[in-house]
Amino acid sequence: MPSLLVAASLALVAWGALAFGAVYPWAWQPLIAGAVVIGAAATLVASRRGTSGRSAAVLWALLAVALAASLQLVPLSVSLRQAISPASENFLLAQDLAYVVSPGPRPLSLYPAMTVRGIVLLAGFSVWFAGLARLFNLTGVARATGVIAGLGVLLALIGIIQLALLGQDVYTGMRIYGFWKPRNVLTTPFGPFVNKNHFAGWMLMAMPLVAGYAAGLAERGMRGVRATWRDRLLWLSSRDGGRLQLVGFALLLMGVSLTLTRSRSGLAALVVAMLIFTIVAARRSGTVKLAALTGSTLAVFAVVVVLWAGVNLQQRFGSMNESVVLRRNVWHDAARVVADFPLTGTGLNTFGTAMLQYQTSFRDQHVQEAHNDYLQLAAEGGLLLGIPIVATLILFIRAIARRFRAGEDDTRGYWIRVGAVVGLMAIAVQSIVEFSLQMPGNAALFVVLAAIALHRAPARASSRPAAAPAPA
Repeated sequence: MPSLLVAASLALVAWGALAFGAVYPWAWQPLIAGAVVIGAAATLVASRRGTSGRSAAVLWALLAVALAASLQLVPLSVSLRQAISPASENFLLAQDLAYVVSPGPRPLSLYPAMTVRGIVLLAGFSVWFAGLARLFNLTGVARATGVIAGLGVLLALIGIIQLALLGQDVYTGMRIYGFWKPRNVLTTPFGPFVNKNHFAGWMLMAMPLVAGYAAGLAERGMRGVRATWRDRLLWLSSRDGGRLQLVGFALLLMGVSLTLTRSRSGLAALVVAMLIFTIVAARRSGTVKLAALTGSTLAVFAVVVVLWAGVNLQQRFGSMNESVVLRRNVWHDAARVVADFPLTGTGLNTFGTAMLQYQTSFRDQHVQEAHNDYLQLAAEGGLLLGIPIVATLILFIRAIARRFRAGEDDTRGYWIRVGAVVGLMAIAVQSIVEFSLQMPGNAALFVVLAAIALHRAPARASSRPAAAPAPA
């Protein structure tokens, strides 16, 4: 049963990615319904087997976030709402004709239906996260990581082949999968994703996880091998060595697909992830030689990927004026929203609604995202959501640190956990200038990585000689 639930969870991840990032209601609604069912079933199964979650504080914090967002839906009298959020009155008078004609109680959220949607997604993914973390306590995470590597290869091939045959220009008739036309013809799709940056975001999470799996295979396999090139090459012909080669090729293909997106945020965040991996390897080994070898390997990997993809990165990064201007203007408008709604925000998932009044640039388009998830959350949540969100983040980081300090992982499990954490950090970096995690399909993979980062190693793994814990 646990293995079946893990398989169902991975099927949800595949659905979220392959169904255009699950941006459409027909895609995200079954995704979130499946997340709730699987999460609840996983919690029940884990409880019957006596597996503790070890993440209660994080879950309570997530519940606090959901409750805070729910407060934004409570209808308030005109006087009370004006006292708490004066700017909401100006917005309603300018944008809501029904309110102008007949003022009355209104919630703090500028668009309650969108806030409800945000709460549903948050609650559904939270239930799934709670169950999945406990499920991995029973099954381990190696097989799940292997499946994600396979899915990454599939998405990479779809993206590469589609780019070669159909291009990326929706405006001139390009169709995703050869038949699907995105609603916004000004977008640039890649693979199944409507926006190339969101494809890059998925890969940013998956690649470090798969790289951690590869590092675990390499470290474990090389322990009994003499430090000569001949013996190392012979090991590569073994079963474990062959598996490492397959994982390495998967990483190479995924890296090529990410590079072909020409997503500047994706490529920059990938470089950050590679640097973090090098630092972790250096601290774990304690030797300059191995750290240099790790850094050199990653550098060679990056060069091979760029050469294979054939992308002129100098030209790509040298033409950022329009992108910078777009984000600078949107961030300026978002900062005005934060200043006007400091306590309670505009309502979870209502940034696009607020832009109906606060947008000052690109009047021929409607800006619906801030291109900075942190700034958008500040605008939508104010202190009401900001405080529990920050508390959740702190508790999550502390829980992960405890897992590393416990030293219960075997070598492979340790590196897979490192890969999951680095993947979370990579998408956090991209979120400074993008909004990949607002795609439910990407959020699904984020949940899996968070559960891997927080799970407790199964008893059968902790009974082996433990890997050296990471420094605190």
